[in-house]
Amino acid sequence: MTGEVTSNEDVEMGGTAEGPGGNIPGHNGNAHGPVISSSELQEQSNPTPIKSDSDEKRQHTSPPSPDHVKMRPAPKKKGTAAKKGPRKSRATKPKASSKKDTSSTGAPAGAGANEASSDDETDNGPYCICRGPDDHRWMISCDVCEDWFHGECVKLDKETGEKLVERFVCPNCTDGKQNYTKYKKTCSLTGCKNPARMYSKSLKDRSVFCCGDHCDAWWISMISTLPTKTAAAKAAEVLTQEDFVGLLIATAEQTNSDWKLGDQPFGNMDGLWSNGLPTRPGVLSEEEQTFLQTSAAERLALGNEVVQYKKMMQLVDWANQRRQQAIEAGRFTKDSCGYDWRLDTVSARHQFAEFLETPEGQAVFKAGKLDAPLPPSVEASDVPVPVPVPGQGQGDAATRGMCEKKRCKPHNGWYKLLMSAVRVLMKETAAAAADKLNAEDIMRHEAEARFERRQLENNSVEVLMGDG
Repeated sequence: MTGEVTSNEDVEMGGTAEGPGGNIPGHNGNAHGPVISSSELQEQSNPTPIKSDSDEKRQHTSPPSPDHVKMRPAPKKKGTAAKKGPRKSRATKPKASSKKDTSSTGAPAGAGANEASSDDETDNGPYCICRGPDDHRWMISCDVCEDWFHGECVKLDKETGEKLVERFVCPNCTDGKQNYTKYKKTCSLTGCKNPARMYSKSLKDRSVFCCGDHCDAWWISMISTLPTKTAAAKAAEVLTQEDFVGLLIATAEQTNSDWKLGDQPFGNMDGLWSNGLPTRPGVLSEEEQTFLQTSAAERLALGNEVVQYKKMMQLVDWANQRRQQAIEAGRFTKDSCGYDWRLDTVSARHQFAEFLETPEGQAVFKAGKLDAPLPPSVEASDVPVPVPVPGQGQGDAATRGMCEKKRCKPHNGWYKLLMSAVRVLMKETAAAAADKLNAEDIMRHEAEARFERRQLENNSVEVLMGDG
């Protein structure tokens, strides 16, 4: 039987590039089947594996060959020009902190690259007064606006910023009063830029030097400026290096002595003064005695003024308490004024002193509160008494003498205004009294030093009478 019909299996096994159903090589029309060569037999023994759905998915997801596919451009960085303020939290930033390169950390290389790329995306700024990015130059943070600034833009080098800046304030926030850059005191040794040990909590560790070696070096340089005993042999009364060192050693050994190096040579006499006056004659001159007596009398008058100011504040507080009581009793509302006419003399010292002498003033401070005012006396009095004006309460005892107007403009904010005015007067009076006391202390100290020096020198004056 000669036929040209082939089965599907023969087509699949003998398929060529023309695809299934094409011409079959080696077919001669024999009924026993086509003749297959050795090479074709080998291909049939190793058939091409059939691809599954998972293999096709992996093939589609595998990266394309660089010979056939072009490189995709890197994604562009997101713009951060509108972002303001520091990119670091203030909670994790120490004072006078500075930005450092993220590549200096001990993270792996891959992680460092990722962090650097993310840092570049969020570090475009704007920062500083130049409104530029963080280009890995040294930067310092402002303690007011919390923005970051390049050290070159604010004329601050890295060593000074990290060692000596205690509080940095940028030029935009500097006002010269409360906000300004504060530096630490440097070491007293010439040429040393390290901070002095003046900011430690322990008083024993505080020093004007950064370390003990610099302290010794400073003392050696100071002592070397003095002449030696050999060089000063011919000079009289010259402090030499040996004398100064011996004085230091003697002062350190004499722990029980009343005087030590650094104390004032005169003016250390105990028991010379009693209640501001000398206990010995000849200490003060007549002019000094007159000055001290006059100053003490003026200080006493200033003290009485301070007492009056305190009474003014008490009267204002009592008036406010009376207004609150009237509001609680339902006589007043929160919009009611409540100003008492007896507050007219507050902040006027002489008028208030006269009010204290009146029966009304004596009754108020004796009771310790501000009640309804007393009825006007029929008898004439030489002391003027504030007279209530129309519009103030006259009938009810809870509101008598108080302004009953609501949202009263003439007395608007009377409590805060009166209290602030009295506080200012009290502060000025206390400052004047302190200045007078300071002047008295200076005069006493100078008189004491002069008296002690005269006692130690033991000088005397002899008056010689001439013959003619």
